[in-house]
Amino acid sequence: MKKLLFIMLFMAVSCLWASADPASLDTGKKTAPNAASVGATGGNGATVQVDSPVSSATPNAATPAPAPAKAVCLPRSTTRDVAGWTLIILIIILFIGVAWKSNLLRDPISDPTAFMTAAKLTKYAKVTDINLIPKPFSLARTQLAVWTVVISCTYIYLGLITHFSLTDIAIDATILSLMGISAGTAAVGSVMDNSNPSQQGAQYPSDNFLMDILSDQNGVNIHRFQNVIWTVVAVLLFLSKVRYMDCGELPTLDSTLIALTGISSATYLGLKANENNKPAIPPTPAPTPDPGP
Repeated sequence: MKKLLFIMLFMAVSCLWASADPASLDTGKKTAPNAASVGATGGNGATVQVDSPVSSATPNAATPAPAPAKAVCLPRSTTRDVAGWTLIILIIILFIGVAWKSNLLRDPISDPTAFMTAAKLTKYAKVTDINLIPKPFSLARTQLAVWTVVISCTYIYLGLITHFSLTDIAIDATILSLMGISAGTAAVGSVMDNSNPSQQGAQYPSDNFLMDILSDQNGVNIHRFQNVIWTVVAVLLFLSKVRYMDCGELPTLDSTLIALTGISSATYLGLKANENNKPAIPPTPAPTPDPGP
């Protein structure tokens, strides 16, 4: 649980770091006036200067599509800053409290007998109440919870603190993809566990947060390791873009990064199906009768 608190503290520090105002990036360019001085001959033969507009469009040129309207935002205010940070802190505290006191991030137990048998080999050997033995943390549930907290806090930060948009912030396909991948991973993982409870990877007490999400009953697995590493990378990339967002915008990730996130989760689910298969035990050979003297 100390590691879980450390991770949530790191997320809060990342949000505070993202609140710093970035350096102003002025990419605008001044355009030349759309007029030209044209010489014309007056009635008395004198040459006079006449200003006439010059159109840059040709008769056959297509009319460019109008640029999307920018969101209208109000200036920052102390009241909205306090309200926004209060909501963000409450979400983080609520998440930590619920995760600490409940099984929000833990795998369910499908075989209490196997679970208690495994507990006898640990420091919980003298505990007889199964409810007093902590269940192992779930990687898929943790991934879903982390993205939920990160995206919700980012939405509040950009929509209420740095910019107060008078229009709703559009939900980008990146956000939908990240939430869809994490939610789908948790849902498919749960279906896989329930379809074959005898192979479910939650029949042992919790060791610690990091070891629980990295390993099953056979030890640390590479597909869990790569899923954890890539989730951390994606979260950091997402948070690093927050400070550069304008009014009415949310961070986006490249489609290739979204694809890598999906591949990471698919790899985890594909190998999870067999990660708890017990090796076949060869039959014990029949004892050879003693031929005698």
